[in-house]
Amino acid sequence: MRSTMNPSMPSGPPPVELAPCPYTDWGAKDIDIDQVQKDSTALPEFPLEISAKSLGLSSAEEKNYIMENKASILENLQKHGAVVLRDFDLTKTPAGFRDMWENGLKLSPCQDPLQSVAARQTVSKSDGVFEAVNKPSLNRYFVGMHNEMVGTRTPRKAAFVCFKPAEEGGEFLVLNGQQMLRDLKPEFLKRIYSKDMRYAVAQFPMGFLQDKPEFLQNLLKPVIKSVLDLAIGQKVDFYTESVWDTTTNNGDLVLQVRAAPNPPVLRHPQTNEPVWFANIHSHSAKLRDMRAQIYSGGDEGRDKTTGSSKINLTDVFYGDGTAISEEDLKHVAEVTMKNAKFLKLNQGDVVLVDNYKTQHGRNVFEGTRKNAVTWFE
Repeated sequence: MRSTMNPSMPSGPPPVELAPCPYTDWGAKDIDIDQVQKDSTALPEFPLEISAKSLGLSSAEEKNYIMENKASILENLQKHGAVVLRDFDLTKTPAGFRDMWENGLKLSPCQDPLQSVAARQTVSKSDGVFEAVNKPSLNRYFVGMHNEMVGTRTPRKAAFVCFKPAEEGGEFLVLNGQQMLRDLKPEFLKRIYSKDMRYAVAQFPMGFLQDKPEFLQNLLKPVIKSVLDLAIGQKVDFYTESVWDTTTNNGDLVLQVRAAPNPPVLRHPQTNEPVWFANIHSHSAKLRDMRAQIYSGGDEGRDKTTGSSKINLTDVFYGDGTAISEEDLKHVAEVTMKNAKFLKLNQGDVVLVDNYKTQHGRNVFEGTRKNAVTWFE
């Protein structure tokens, strides 16, 4: 049969080119915590919502609206920290979602920051759209509040889109980093800012060594540590240090991989405003265990997934490696959840996020959920 397809007909846009994810802009450590907490200036509405339905836009008018209001939308994103685009038909598909940020907002996409350590699943690789924790096996796992940052890489912006909402739960969460600075206890905030913090980014179960004689443990530990350090050094593009630890994993011995210390508060790269930039809520093992009891009866579904989930367990410490007290961790969790906004998204709804000003997370859910994200320079 002879093809009737015209070879000159367009076949859609070419695959999106993703720039390397930018390095984190830590800036100078010169923030006066007392002065920040004294600031009583009213913060902008958070998040700001824009509804195509409220604006009376037809499907055919949506893209033109975004193009004509690009400057205003991006200015509001920087001012408010998050902008929710609701009731748009354009963004109900990966191709339309790409059209919105590529041709409407003229944003420059970048690689997933997770790429330096693992590969996140894609919803549409050619459109630069990554999956946003939709696995049914992790439906009871509450994704704690965090800025998207891996090692030394941090995208400046993100666009999260809902292609299908879960039947129950699965809300997308956003948190105002400026409000966090105002509400945290002064003594805790000053302490963690002065000491810095560091993340444990992975841990390798080594409980089998605990049954060995002490002399054999002393022989094996340096060898295992050297081999692991070498393997990790070839895998990631940031500094890590491996530490033997028994305070997590129910007292079993683990070799924990920790990243370099970094400040929990920094200045926004464009506005110079101090912002909370600490992933304590998401990375703390203690808070993760507490959430598991609250949301899933102690079972977050990790045991139903591959063994890599047991390796990819995180924790957080002060910069000198000492533990953050349970009292302080609970305080962070309390202030976080007091300020977190639960956004129920419908198909096509998009949340634009300033990744330095705003943390994000995800509620537990039932059913099938399909949310996705594209990162930007």
